[in-house]
Amino acid sequence: MIGGGKRCSVIFIGNDQRCGGYVDNGWRVNSTATNRTLLSSVKLHFMVPPAHLLHRIFVSLVPPFLGEKYRRVYVDFLGPSLALLLMAGMLHYGHASKVPSAAASTTPTEVLLLYSVLMPVAAYVLGWLCQATVTLTEMTALLGYGMFGHVFTLAVSLFFYQEASNAFFFFSLAIFGGLSALRVALVLLASIPVPAARLLVCSLVATLQLLSLVFLHFAYMHRTFVYAAAEQTDTSL
Repeated sequence: MIGGGKRCSVIFIGNDQRCGGYVDNGWRVNSTATNRTLLSSVKLHFMVPPAHLLHRIFVSLVPPFLGEKYRRVYVDFLGPSLALLLMAGMLHYGHASKVPSAAASTTPTEVLLLYSVLMPVAAYVLGWLCQATVTLTEMTALLGYGMFGHVFTLAVSLFFYQEASNAFFFFSLAIFGGLSALRVALVLLASIPVPAARLLVCSLVATLQLLSLVFLHFAYMHRTFVYAAAEQTDTSL
């Protein structure tokens, strides 16, 4: 219930959606200062209280069919930005300890920026072609929170086995990465009205999400895997 008992029953909930003088992150806003400019809209998407942020991170790993509160897909930029920062910290740590066997010519920041830009745009275009009802902002937030599956998978593998055990990594991938990819696929499944296109979009997006995690693990975190070994051999010669 938000704003005097008026309920906003939607799947995607953005911080710029107001109901009774409140935005859906629980903060009250001044109705005279909510002109829809680009700067104010971007600023509003970063206004997430810490308690709400922790809840949104937890929800990003829960399938939407387990209850009404898990059907809400929160649209903000703070959670995805936090996921990118955590991923960058872990990948740069792994990259620094793995040189020269890591991809020295491509930094983790470059890979993360490419993924965070190209993945939502590609998924949005693919969904748009299949008549999906998801906007680019909603797709960015959905896949951004989906990166917490990457964060937990790499963090758990690094903490227990220093990314040296492939078996434990794939076990963590099945739990955290699998739950995150499953939620993304099910949300997209509910937003695509064309039955024939649902399997294509959902399976492709979920597969790319998991494959990106596998690539980051072996390219930057795994201590003994040599990335682009042939290129490095040619360079040394």
